[in-house]
Amino acid sequence: MDISATFKRGSIQVQKAAKVVNNQFGSTQVLIIFIVCGFVLCGVVEQSASVALRANRTASYSAEEFAEYVENTSYITRYCQAPINKSDTHIVRSIPHIEIPMSHTDKTEAILREAFMWGTLISPLAASRIAARVGAERLFGVGVLGAGVIAVMVPASWLTPCHVIIRIIQGIFMGAIWPAAHMIAVTWIKPKNVSAFVCLYAAVNLGYAIVGIFGTILVHSCGRDWLSYVISAAAFVWYFFWWRFVEESLQYNHPKRDEHRNLPWRRLLLSKPAWACGIAVIGSQWADATLMLGVTKYLKLVYGFSTEYDDVLQYLPHIGHFFSAITFGIVIDHIRWSGMVSTTTSRKLVVYFSHFPPAALLFILGYTGCDPAAPAALYTAALAMTGATPAGAYSSAADIAPNFAGTVFGLCQTVGAAGLLAANYTVSEGLHGSFAGWWRLVFGVSSAVLLTTAAFFMAFGSGSVQEWNAPGDNVPEMETLEEPSRLESVLE
Repeated sequence: MDISATFKRGSIQVQKAAKVVNNQFGSTQVLIIFIVCGFVLCGVVEQSASVALRANRTASYSAEEFAEYVENTSYITRYCQAPINKSDTHIVRSIPHIEIPMSHTDKTEAILREAFMWGTLISPLAASRIAARVGAERLFGVGVLGAGVIAVMVPASWLTPCHVIIRIIQGIFMGAIWPAAHMIAVTWIKPKNVSAFVCLYAAVNLGYAIVGIFGTILVHSCGRDWLSYVISAAAFVWYFFWWRFVEESLQYNHPKRDEHRNLPWRRLLLSKPAWACGIAVIGSQWADATLMLGVTKYLKLVYGFSTEYDDVLQYLPHIGHFFSAITFGIVIDHIRWSGMVSTTTSRKLVVYFSHFPPAALLFILGYTGCDPAAPAALYTAALAMTGATPAGAYSSAADIAPNFAGTVFGLCQTVGAAGLLAANYTVSEGLHGSFAGWWRLVFGVSSAVLLTTAAFFMAFGSGSVQEWNAPGDNVPEMETLEEPSRLESVLE
């Protein structure tokens, strides 16, 4: 049997299938599905180490035993007296300084998480320039593939120095997909839909929820190693179809935006709107780190409320974050195109909503008293509100320099990752510094960072194309939005 002929026939059949799918669903919908699945996979990869560590650990308590443990040891029962005279007011006794040592699992998880963060810090800016040369579609596919496939090496290197190196490499691959996705957005998506498309990046949080639910089940039923194998297989399958349905179709067509030109680095680095995007991303990343790393620990240690024993808090906030992002993207695109507000105003409104209310909620978190439902509700609401970020700062990076959208967003992600590392350190120090006072400082600092970064964007953020985007081609912000998408014809 001629293997090459068989492979060729199979390739032709796949191409025919791709055309059928494009005709049935529409080219834009096909691209959206692949982008969402790619970001979901990256979210799964990011949280896979934490899930494998905790799900594989033998539970110290059953759900019933944990409830009894909470009754005997938590902040509520130790320092909150019952309401007096049938009122709803609790009396809180003074809280002593209590050191909280890190468990071995916590230390290991922190090392692996920080290694991944360093990877996301290293790659975005360099990846944006690589994407300009090799193509954003190719780099996005390779980024998702690399982050997922290398997981197959995790079982053999589990909790060794090689495991840390693998986490760094996974972070590097994941950091590369953000600027590539931004280049895809400005190249193939209709300008009036760019905000909604950029908000698809929040599918990373959907990946957090999926691996938290199904990853835990898989580890419990089949073992820790199978989580890595499934992730690797899923990444390979995703990339195969991405390559056949999307990458090959787009690679042979010239994009309408050309990032492969001399980049005005000096003007970019001196651009206030560009730095406004980056500063706003720092605030968003800091808040997300505080919410996802800090608040869950706060609920467990201060209130005795562990998300390990409550499936709702494992996935509901992340799902809310994703759908909040999609909603904001659609709404902002609509109000921009209806002429209700300018692009600049719409971006500032979104940054206001994604930063100021979460800042208030985070500050209140440290003073919620004895009811554990209050901080849990505030956590869910704040994480949902930060879902508006892609429609604000992320999209502004595409507005101000469409020809260099990948590079601008690469800069934003680089400084954002630096903020993420700083927030991770702050949360860890607050967690293991003292029982109550330090937590209020952690939430207060996060609140201040959100307010400061939002104020900077309010002052210097923009939705207008900057002059350095293409010298002599500075067009009004709404005039750039009439260019139609070429995606429909390309993917047919």
